[in-house]
Amino acid sequence: MDLSISDIEDKTTREVLHELIQYVITTDEEMAAKDTRSGGRTDLNIYLCDNQGYEIGDLETWITRLAEGDHITSYAESYVAEHTFSETTADDDISLVTIKTPAKNREDEFVFVTTNGYLWVLTTVHSDWRKKTIENLLEYLPCVERLYLSAEDLEELTGRVQDSRVSGFTAKYHAPNRDRDATLMFSGAEEDDLQTAEEAFDAKPTRIEFDQTNSPATAIQGSNTNEGRLTMRSVRKGSEAKAVETLLGLTEGYQELDRQSFEVKHPPERHELDSGFTVDGFTAVELTNPDRDEATTEELITDLEENVLNSNQYRYGVRDLGSKLRVYDTNHQETFDVALEPPDLILYARESTTALSLRDFVRDVYDNLDSTYSLSKSANPVAIQ
Repeated sequence: MDLSISDIEDKTTREVLHELIQYVITTDEEMAAKDTRSGGRTDLNIYLCDNQGYEIGDLETWITRLAEGDHITSYAESYVAEHTFSETTADDDISLVTIKTPAKNREDEFVFVTTNGYLWVLTTVHSDWRKKTIENLLEYLPCVERLYLSAEDLEELTGRVQDSRVSGFTAKYHAPNRDRDATLMFSGAEEDDLQTAEEAFDAKPTRIEFDQTNSPATAIQGSNTNEGRLTMRSVRKGSEAKAVETLLGLTEGYQELDRQSFEVKHPPERHELDSGFTVDGFTAVELTNPDRDEATTEELITDLEENVLNSNQYRYGVRDLGSKLRVYDTNHQETFDVALEPPDLILYARESTTALSLRDFVRDVYDNLDSTYSLSKSANPVAIQ
């Protein structure tokens, strides 16, 4: 991405998107020749992050805090040592970040945008290098976290794109239990393939590609992943404005669905009374109806210990005669409870809980324990006593 600070100075988010769309403009002839999406491509990618403290111009402060922190992992330590970072601000909400990799003589650029409590990172860096540069940075920075959608929400979001059809997907089935331990990955090129994978194998989509028409030919090719990344692969010349509208609609929709799943709108508040105490408000994220055999509470705890709670991120204890886990997330320094209702899991927010720890735990359950859980959230400002 050959971008200079002058290209994004004094511009709105919409204008910045329009500037970056220029990197994926495709002629009519090139669009007509696109039979597959394979091959090394440079796409426009947008990483959507929950922003819990990052402000434009603060990159040096956060990198220093990360490097000097007592709990830095060996992976993060190596990452910081192997790269150099710089940030040039365009205004209060937009900056140009450069990550250099001296050992490979590389210099990769990323546009940071803060908007309404979120951080967007825009880039056209090739996929081979995104993981090594920006994806690791977003993973290690404690103040941001990539958004996450369940498979059902990912399908709903993609379905909202006007004048579009599903043109490809990647789906996953992962459901261990006492009698079966299987992980299957699916990919396909047509919507019917996804339907077949879901019906026959209960596979859940993690990435959905779409083709969007613009009176009447296919003009835009994009995709969504469930881990907070939108991609614009190609845009036929003349359809730039529609592509920008699509990206703005998808980003807003993604954030809305993430909030619906993980935002702690009503954290519990304890009130002391002469005769005891009351607790007002609750937020619960419910993981229900997995495609797995009924298991005992003890077996469900064992599954969680072996597949989710086995990292340095979590400290936990068993409570209430084995029916509940109290979990401390060391990455986010938050505590929440997990009620065990085999085979269902109910996450209850406590006073310190935010979306960060709930989202992280649910992502681990889907990735490492069982991808077939359905997700819903319930919340009430005044609830229990």
